[in-house]
Amino acid sequence: MKVNLIYGTETGFTKRVGEQILRGLSIHNYWCSMKKIDQLEPKDWTDCDLTIIGAPTWCEPRLDEYGQYSDDWNDYYHTFKDIDFTGQRVALYGLGDQIGYGHNFVDALGMMADVVLANGGTLYGRVSTDDYEYPESKGIDENGMFYGLPIDEDNESDLTKGRIDNWIAKLKEEINWNPDDTIKDA
Repeated sequence: MKVNLIYGTETGFTKRVGEQILRGLSIHNYWCSMKKIDQLEPKDWTDCDLTIIGAPTWCEPRLDEYGQYSDDWNDYYHTFKDIDFTGQRVALYGLGDQIGYGHNFVDALGMMADVVLANGGTLYGRVSTDDYEYPESKGIDENGMFYGLPIDEDNESDLTKGRIDNWIAKLKEEINWNPDDTIKDA
């Protein structure tokens, strides 16, 4: 199984969480690559068995309005919105602050999901909202699930490892990963 993890970060938290996700995947002998959004080549989006995309908080009032990307993603949005995800497996993770930005908690999950789904991708790793306390989020699907893995390093960093471990187990189950799967050329 070949996994490309693509992330953006302004403070480094999204990168650190991505590294934890890849450490969890590497124990299952998956070939993993990690690149920051501004270091990508077009093939990095689709030349894999699973694309994991991570983003920091994207929300008002930090940004002017819903629908804007943070600085690290803003210059690359035109590329992202045009990626053909047809037939691609995609998983999302997003960082947020349930207390400081509770009315926009992990909105980035919804913004990324909109693009992936509109461009033919299939999302894996949706997460229940049960273990989170926030007033509002655009990161929730029509069934009341987060589009991906929400992480709150500001208030619940002690839960991050367990949330990542549970998410990886969920991904493995949903995708039916097999250690003997053929790996795309690395």
